[in-house]
Amino acid sequence: MKIKGIMMIIWCVSAVFMYSEEEATTGKNLIKNPGFEEVTLVNTTQRWAFKELLARMVEVEEGDMVEMPAGWEPNPSDGWYKGSASALKYVKGTPGKEVHSGERALFISTKTYAAVMDGKYTVHREKIPGEPGVLLKEPNRFSLYAKGNGTLKVYVYTYLPATMPQKYNLRKVTPEEFMLTDEWKKYEGTIEFTDDEIIECIFVIRVEKGEATVDDVAFYGQ
Repeated sequence: MKIKGIMMIIWCVSAVFMYSEEEATTGKNLIKNPGFEEVTLVNTTQRWAFKELLARMVEVEEGDMVEMPAGWEPNPSDGWYKGSASALKYVKGTPGKEVHSGERALFISTKTYAAVMDGKYTVHREKIPGEPGVLLKEPNRFSLYAKGNGTLKVYVYTYLPATMPQKYNLRKVTPEEFMLTDEWKKYEGTIEFTDDEIIECIFVIRVEKGEATVDDVAFYGQ
């Protein structure tokens, strides 16, 4: 029993060291529900974003207690056109098959384009201890796993202070897009901000002219 206890302590110390080393290299993953495992119940016939999709004949489950991934939402102002045979589904399946890991993933399809978004994040001018966020003047890394066909894009919506006229698309994404395959694959790149006045951003995943199952998303802040 003593040997097992000592081995457990060594393992825990090693795990903490490796985690700290990884965070020091990549930063903190800002996505609160990266693997889509956390579930929320949504009234898709009443909540604005889902109600809009249903009105445009997008294939979304209807009901007052529909399971959806917490923190993620479709953006009807970014695609999801009526008659584009789009679909949004919360997938449950086997790791390496229907999902990349865990039990859940998100499926998006469209003949035009369709976007989903995560929460809003602070954009910092410099690293601030204990204040997770992305940085204004250096590339911010992102990654995700996906499979399907068509094109996948990752970007951010950018926000200036409320006292200023808003300007949009104030970002540079490298690479600008990914061509999907029918096997799970990791896609990664960087996002840079192109205006010194940006204070907040929202993380976005967009699918164009095809379909994608996405999982294990990361957006690395300071």
